[in-house]
This record gives sequence, structure tokens and C-alpha cells, in this order.
Amino acid sequence: MSTSIHTPNLSVCPLCGRAVDPAVLQFHLGIEARIARILKSNHPEWAQDAGACPECIAQAMQQASNERSQSSLHEELVLPFPVYSRDETRIIPTPVRLHANPQYSGERVTIAFLDSGFYPHRDLTRPTNRILCYVDATGNQPVEKISFSQPHISSWHGMMTSCVAAGNGFMSEGLYRGIANCANVVLVKTGNRRGRRIHDKDIQRALAWVIKNQHRYNIRIVNLSLGGDAPRLNSPLTKEGRRALGELDELVEEAVARGMIVVAASGNGGIERIIPPASAPSAITVGGLDDQNSLDRRHHRMYHSNYGRGVNTLKPEVTAPAIWLAAPMLPKTSVHNEAQFLWRLERASDEELARLLQSEDAQARISQKTMREGTAEVHHAIRRRMVEQKFIHPHYQHVDGTSFAAPIVSSVVAQMLEANPRLSPAQVKQILVATANPLDNVPFERQGYGVVNPARAVAAALREPGGALEGMPFSPCLIARGISFYYFDKNARTVALVGRFNNWNPRGFQMRAPSTGIWQITIPQPAPGVYSYKFLIDNSRWTNDPENSSTVEDGYGGFNSLLAVSG
Repeated sequence: MSTSIHTPNLSVCPLCGRAVDPAVLQFHLGIEARIARILKSNHPEWAQDAGACPECIAQAMQQASNERSQSSLHEELVLPFPVYSRDETRIIPTPVRLHANPQYSGERVTIAFLDSGFYPHRDLTRPTNRILCYVDATGNQPVEKISFSQPHISSWHGMMTSCVAAGNGFMSEGLYRGIANCANVVLVKTGNRRGRRIHDKDIQRALAWVIKNQHRYNIRIVNLSLGGDAPRLNSPLTKEGRRALGELDELVEEAVARGMIVVAASGNGGIERIIPPASAPSAITVGGLDDQNSLDRRHHRMYHSNYGRGVNTLKPEVTAPAIWLAAPMLPKTSVHNEAQFLWRLERASDEELARLLQSEDAQARISQKTMREGTAEVHHAIRRRMVEQKFIHPHYQHVDGTSFAAPIVSSVVAQMLEANPRLSPAQVKQILVATANPLDNVPFERQGYGVVNPARAVAAALREPGGALEGMPFSPCLIARGISFYYFDKNARTVALVGRFNNWNPRGFQMRAPSTGIWQITIPQPAPGVYSYKFLIDNSRWTNDPENSSTVEDGYGGFNSLLAVSG
């Protein structure tokens, strides 16, 4: 154990002897259980309530990262999604996997969803009902309806797309929430009374209703997780030699011209074919990322999404996660009922399990042969069934498809509009493509400009005209006098910069706020190296720099930002 001279008003890390500010040491209460186990293993005399400094936590986090398997353990652990450690066995929530800025949640922004059906799920209605309107546009005349609470086979897809974007995770205690979890939604059931595949004219009818009612509900975003008819191979050319727009593409262009951002799924065939409405030039067309349920970019690869030429433009523009996504199951259905029953079996004591296995539900799902083989085999059979059904929670499955990548982008757009309501559709698209992160070794035509980057997109939105940080550089910024950091938080009373370069001590590193909510500080450039850092807010909470895309897990359930200083 190293030694250090005790500084007045500072605490001492019981593991390494470093002086630690009490405001930083207090966060030991949030140390992840797996990190606490590593610290206890390395230091048997250590007690968690004694705390540990960020550097000791970082070392344990690095050990945990090094111990992760390079290949998934899900088959061995009988899980329905990839995992790389026995201590990390759940689906990564969408805001975490994309490092979304938690200060923005789409508040006061309305997203219209056009889909095959919907259900008023509690993730949208509790504690506050954020469904502004439900419209059935499957007839010749769209009809607004008050009640649509009867689950129908057509309802699951739209319910999931709307919740992936705007659900607040109510049924998972906030765990599986969307990025725009405070946004309002307008739900437009799209299709036809025959119940057959959706055609261009069906989408046109629904989109025309949205255009007509745009200002009534302040609709800023339209999410289209559906496709219409295949394009005509011999569609006419304009006088300029450009391919002429079809009627649905023209209507998308009209919606965008009226100020709405239209986001469309590219399709899931993995083929070079883009159909309306994703083919419209002004639509933001979204391809799919398969991140393997991992934050490690080395695992990331393309999902089998469609790509190619839309109407006079290449599609998609950006990609977003399209697999291993948490989404609620349609309530009151056999699938949802089975999930709840299996989770009850999985969590039951041996005595309760023996009783439950006598029920008709258990007898129908688990063979007598398996039951005779004992409790271990019964649990294994339960887990296998949960894998088959993609169950990740009593109320959630994992889902896949660009139908779910598109609403993730819609939710990011909602964050951007919350940050700067003056953004135009053209500005939004330009920001998304400019801030996206390209995948290595993937052709442009497959991925567009890369994976959407929510935090950086919001930061760019704040710097556009009308944004709170208009004209300011991104954080961190190398300048002649050193390195400047910027942080925007209207609710903060004090903000300090803490990191490895100042031994995580906020004293002398208080940021100043020349304008309300705009915090900034410039420090001398540290010696060459890589430094982790955070912003300490009101001496009671801390956060990574939301504008810095370079991060590392911090061992507290969040992230540290990384600052690389060259020689």
C-alpha cells in the first residue's frame, strides 16, 4: 500500500493512501457489485463502506475489462443475447450503448409514428400519458379514436417502435427506457382493412393526415418503420436527367418542406434495394448496426440492412443499433403471459417451484421427463425456452430490424430539437451525418456516414444559431493557453473539473459560468498521456463530458471521459 501525506479536509483512500476529496469519495456508494468483488478479492481486509478512490476503482474496472471473454458466453450461460462476462448478463439499455446525453429526453417534442398498429403501453402512459392522439388510418378516411387498449396481432410492431424511441421503461423501473423518454407521441395506424401488406397509398393516407394535423400536435418528427411498394424499374426521368419522384416520395418531401424531420427504416434484406418512403431524398434513412450487445467497438459490425440508391441519392445516411434491443411485449397476449410465468418459475424457491410445476401452464411447457430429471434440468429447460422466445425480462423481449434502428434515430432527433428547437430538417440531417462514427472496414454505401452519435449531435445542435452554446468550440478544446472544457447545465449551482490530471481534487478547478448554465474552465496542458476525467456537479453528482465521444467505463455504472495529450 502506498503512502501519502494527509491534507487537511481531505479523506484518505484505504487501499492506496491517496488523498481524496470527500465529495469524490462519497461516490463509492455507487461502485458496481462486480468491481466491489474484485477490490475485495485483491484486498481481503477492505470493506466497501470504507470507500475507494477513483484510481483504485479504475484499476479494478480495467481488471474486469481484461477478464472479459473475446467471444460470447451466452450459449454456456443459456442466455438469449451475447455476453462476455458472468457478471454482465443483461441487455445494454439503448441510452447507455450509444452514450446519449442524459440531460435531454425529448421533452416538449412530438414524434408521429406510422406503423401497422399500436397499444397504449405503460411505458408511454405512466406516470403521465404522453400519447397525444391515436389515429386509425386504415380506412378511406382516418379516424381519431379514444380507446385502443384491446391488444391485436397488428399492434405489437408499432407499440415496440414507439417504446424503443419514447418509452420510459416504466415496467422495468426505468432500465429499458428510450433516449427520448419524455417525448410526446402521435400514433397513426397505417395499412388497410384487408389486413394485407402495406402499400404506398396506405402510407400516403396516413402521412397526409400527419401533414394536415402537424401544427395541431406540434409534430416535429415522423418515424416510418415500414415500407411500401417496390419502386418501378422504369420510373421516368426529369428534364435534368434525374429520376422522378413517386407520389409517396413527393409526400415525404412535402412533409420535410413543412418543417418535419422524416426518419425511415432502410429494410432488412441485406440487399441493394431501397423502397419508398426510405428512398425519398430528404428522408433520413437508417441502416442497422449489430453491436453484439457490447460497448467494445471491436465487436461492432453491420446488421443485414438494405442499402443502395434512393431517388437520386445514396441510402442510408446513418446507421443505429438494429439488434439486441429491449422492447416491451404486447400485454395480455400469450407471449407476455408465458414470459411472466417463466420468470416466476426461474425465480421460485425449490418449494414454490415444486408447487408451480403441478400447474397446467407448467405441464404444457415442461415435459414429465424433464421434471423427473430434477430441479437443475427444469431450470435449464426454462432458460432454453426463454432463449427461444427472446425473453430478457418479465415484460420485455429483445427485438431486431431497422424498424427499431429508425426510432432510435428519431429519439436522437428529439433530443436535438429539445436542445435547439430552431433547427430545420436540413440542419438536423447535416448534424447527424457530420457527427456520425464510421465503422471500420465497412463501405460507405452500406453504412452511410456511420453510427449515429447522440451526445455529439446534441452538442452540435447547441452550437447552431439559437442554441445556448452558439459559436463555442466543442469540449475539450486545445488552445494556446492549454485545454478548455465546456459543460452546459442550467440546473447546476457549481461545477468542478476532476480527473487524473488533478488527482480528482476539485479544489482550484471550479468552472465558471459567464452565462446561465454555460460552464467553462481552461487548464494548463498536462504532460503527454491519457487522462480520465468528469464534471463534479453541486458536490453531489458527477458525469462524463457529454461532448467527448472518447470514454471508458468508470466502475460506478457510468463512464469517464478520456483526454489524450500528445507530446
